[in-house]
Parts: sequence; structure tokens; C-alpha cells
Amino acid sequence: MGKLMRPMTWALVLFVLAANQQAQAQSTSYTSSAAYNAALAGIPNQSTMVEDYGTGFSAGDLINNGSTFHGLTYQFVATPTLSGGIITNQFNSFSGLSLGGNQSNGAAQFFFDGDQFSVTFSQPVYAVGLFFNVNANSGNFGLNTSVGSAVTGSAAYDTSTFVFAGLISTDPFNSASFFSNSGGNGTASYNVPEITFTISSVPEPSSLVLSGIAVIVGLMVTWVRVRRRSLTSA
Repeated sequence: MGKLMRPMTWALVLFVLAANQQAQAQSTSYTSSAAYNAALAGIPNQSTMVEDYGTGFSAGDLINNGSTFHGLTYQFVATPTLSGGIITNQFNSFSGLSLGGNQSNGAAQFFFDGDQFSVTFSQPVYAVGLFFNVNANSGNFGLNTSVGSAVTGSAAYDTSTFVFAGLISTDPFNSASFFSNSGGNGTASYNVPEITFTISSVPEPSSLVLSGIAVIVGLMVTWVRVRRRSLTSA
């Protein structure tokens, strides 16, 4: 019995450790880009990507529903005026260009209060951060993911005329949606100068659990073979 329990005990320990790591997954939200970037800098085996709309785009380029650029696939929640996205040079941005809402009136190139859009990443990510160019005291701005949310107000700017919402997770996620809300005042318009997201080479927790299961199976097979040889020898 003692010989039987040894491989099974170690296999069970490994499996529990892997499952426990998955259970402890958590996310942290940020409204400071400096704090977000500092946290990212402390995470090993990660690569941060930046979509600043200044590379590979020109003012007036349209971003339609389902379009994919630089690994990001865009979906816009249609309204009576919002038909998609547009690359604009009319507002503040780090690169001179930003993502705005393509409003059907033909004149506005920004997202109106309450407009929403989402991006799906080409592979799972562990962090996402978004700058919103907004008017002061205009409302709340934020993002939602399957692992958590981040919301920032507009009473104080993060940088220049930008507010920031970001999220870092120990679990990967595939998409993020972005929104604004003024509580009915109609003031929370915005454009997006930059999106950051982080791809990590660390194995996903689900992969660790599968590895634990593989260890159990492997140890059981090995024990059976050794046991059979012992019986044959006897």
C-alpha cells in the first residue's frame, strides 16, 4: 500500500497546486497610467504592444465592424448616428492621429456620450489600457473584460487632456469593450489616442491544470508497469 500511495500522493499534490494557482487568478484595475506601466514592468515574460493609430493609418481611414488592424478586430455598438470608427487628426493625441466615432451626420469624428466599441485580440492577453481624450468633468470612462473592469472619472487628467483606465489580470482574456457615461448629461464624448495590451509567454493556468492531469496519468502508467514487472519477477 505504501508503494502505491507514493506516486499517487505526489501526483495529487502537483494537481492541487496547479488547480490552486488557477483558483487564485485575479485582476487589478488602474486609473493611473504611471501605476499601470510600473506594474507591467514588474511582470516577467511579457511583451507590451501599443496601438497609437499613428503607424499604418491616415486621417480619414474608416474602421468598419469586423475590420482587423494590427491584430485588433473592432466591433462598434451601432446607434442612430454611430456607424463605425474613423481615424482622425482633429483632436489631441500622442501620435497626431486617434480613433474616433464615425458619426452619420458626416461632420463629427468622435464618440458621443454613451458610444461603445470593443476589440478582440489575435491571441489572449493579460493586460489592457486605454487613454480617453475628454473634456474635464464630463463623465466616466472605462473598459470591461471577462476578468474584470476599470472605470475612471474626469475630474482630473492623467496626462495632458487624457484620462486612463487599465486592467492587469493573472488570467488571460480575449477581448475588451470601452464605454463612456455621463449619467444622462450628454457630455461624455471622447476619442482614443492609444490602446496598450500585453501578451505573456507564461503558460495559462488551464494549461497548468492539464499538465497536472498529465503528470497523474504518467505516474499511474509508470507505477502499473513497475508493478507488473515486480509480479512477473515474483
